[in-house]
Amino acid sequence: MPEEDGLEKTAEVLGTVVELLPSLQCRIELEDRRRVTAHPAAAVKRNFVRLRPGDQVALVLAQRDPTRGRIVRLLDPQVAGRDRGVLR
Repeated sequence: MPEEDGLEKTAEVLGTVVELLPSLQCRIELEDRRRVTAHPAAAVKRNFVRLRPGDQVALVLAQRDPTRGRIVRLLDPQVAGRDRGVLR
C-alpha cells in the first residue's frame, strides 16, 4: 500500500559485511544466512564511513530485486561486539 507521499514503507534488516567488492559495493550476509550485494547510501558516502569485513550494518533491500540492497547505517562496533580501539 503506498503511503501518502507516494513512497512505500521499507523495513531495515541487519547483516554483516562479508566481502568488499569494487565500486563501493559489499557482499552482506543477513541474519537468515542469505547473501546480498549492497552499496552505501549517499549519507554513508558523504560522511566517509569506512566499511570492513565483519562490520554490522543496517540495510534496506530493493523491492524489485531482493538480492540487492542499500546500506543505510553502520551499527556501533561496541554493540556488535567488536572494539576497533577508537578513542572517544
